[in-house]
Amino acid sequence: MATHALSHRRFILLCVLLCAGALLLVGFLLPDVERLVRADLPDETHVTVLARGDGDTLLAATQVGTIWRLKHGVWRQERTDLAGHLVLALGGDVDRMPIGTASGLLMEHAVGPIPGDPRVSDLLVWGDALLAATGAGLWVAVGDTWSQPLADRNLYRLIAQPGPDETILHAGTIGDGVYSAPARTLTQSWQPNSLALPHGVKILSFAVTAFGPVLAGTDQGLFWQSAPGTSWRVLDPQLHGRRILALFCEPIVMNDGQQRLWIGGDAGLVSVDLLMRDGRLLAAGVPRVYPPLWEPLRAGVSWIQPSPDGLVISAGALYRLQSVRPPGWFRFPLAAIILVVAVGGWWWLNPPSESGDSAR
Repeated sequence: MATHALSHRRFILLCVLLCAGALLLVGFLLPDVERLVRADLPDETHVTVLARGDGDTLLAATQVGTIWRLKHGVWRQERTDLAGHLVLALGGDVDRMPIGTASGLLMEHAVGPIPGDPRVSDLLVWGDALLAATGAGLWVAVGDTWSQPLADRNLYRLIAQPGPDETILHAGTIGDGVYSAPARTLTQSWQPNSLALPHGVKILSFAVTAFGPVLAGTDQGLFWQSAPGTSWRVLDPQLHGRRILALFCEPIVMNDGQQRLWIGGDAGLVSVDLLMRDGRLLAAGVPRVYPPLWEPLRAGVSWIQPSPDGLVISAGALYRLQSVRPPGWFRFPLAAIILVVAVGGWWWLNPPSESGDSAR
């Protein structure tokens, strides 16, 4: 009987060791997942603009009037002479391009400041022209003068949409939809281009796909348009009604003919693959959500930019999309250790009886 009891104890020990080994294996073989990892600026201030700089660098402007540059994985302060101005727009690298602020253009420009120093929400350089989206309309600088082809509109975003015949420029407004004009006549009258958009819609972001259509992120969902003057259409019903603050299309089309679209908003970072079928832009599959690794995002995702180290987003703080071990993966090896320690303790407190040893 004692021999049988000892064999039973050894069988239990073997089962426990096998279970512990399996837990260790599961913990270390779990596939990596993509999560947003906090990668904030050294001063941890709120980021107002995230834009591309020269080369592979990124620029980040903050609410305290500083500009930082990300180069070789390190953030360094780039500008310290902004006098506390709230930066809202970067038209390019700060060493050679003007900076849009809540009180006009900060850097000197060949034509001088915008009349009235209005809030500048976005900047676009097209050829020798500089376009500024302001709360008082669209201002365009060509040569040595400013002109205002679109007045009395609260402009927020600008984008150029290349086409087979000509490039079309779009201006998104807060409450008045989209206005558009051919690039060759950008200093002339811009026309309303909001067919089928909801009344009073706010245009918060733009992107142009590799297939040609332009995307508009709004406070009421995501829309696309094949050509100026045609109807805007909802891209994905699952995103309808959501606030779309940022859009970024990866420049490379995948082997299956799809293009990855990154979407930022109050719900965080989302991606969806786009494809063109029978003249319609479609979202392939269900939108994928990328949650933060630990703490919730500090704000909605308002800027999305690529970097050599992965996608970088601004959600109040800065985050980088990275492949990491799944949250909670350590519970499996921890459970294995606890299991082994518990059984080892039981074995030590309840050693095999001497009678069992003599019976053998």
